[in-house]
Amino acid sequence: MMRRRTTGMGARMRCMGGALAMALSLGGCTSFSRPDTPPTIFDIAPQGVSPIAVRVPMADLEVAAPSWLSSSAMQYRLEPASALERRVYATSRWAGMPAEMIEVVFSRVIQTQPADNGSGCRLRIDLDEFIQRFATAEDSAGLIELRASVLAPRTDVLIAYKTFLVETPAPSPDAPGGVLALRSGVNQLAVTLAQWLTSLERGDTARLNVGERCSS
Repeated sequence: MMRRRTTGMGARMRCMGGALAMALSLGGCTSFSRPDTPPTIFDIAPQGVSPIAVRVPMADLEVAAPSWLSSSAMQYRLEPASALERRVYATSRWAGMPAEMIEVVFSRVIQTQPADNGSGCRLRIDLDEFIQRFATAEDSAGLIELRASVLAPRTDVLIAYKTFLVETPAPSPDAPGGVLALRSGVNQLAVTLAQWLTSLERGDTARLNVGERCSS
């Protein structure tokens, strides 16, 4: 009798031990399967910049970027360590691709209208660089480089072209500091670009001015 009771208790203990081991195993799997902390999401938006009316007739504005800038990764370059290496912040992301965010800001600040006949030039922006550049571990800036092309209606013939570069100091050597620097740079470029388009209205007496060519 005692032997049978001992055997039953041992079996129960083994069952309990197995159940406990399984529970611990499942608990471990559950902890390993928990998602990582969501990244912090940042965006670019107009900052106290009033819309600027541009009289050059425009039918479209688009911003294009190369493949390495076609993601939401927030990139930086730590030049003291490696001037050639592009790095990304692990826990910070843009709300969208840089070209998308820049296009929204430019479209809000640069106020254009098509010509009366519905025609208008196309403003194409090619984004070449959009990055936080560290000159030292404590000194960084937001660097933006782009090319602006005014293309004629229907034919896309190049009417005007200009390159732009802005480098804005970051208030802190981290992702939020880079966001503030790049956000400021985008807003500066929106104003500068609008001023350039406005200057094209005067044209040249030796040929049709841009305003007229964009209305044809």
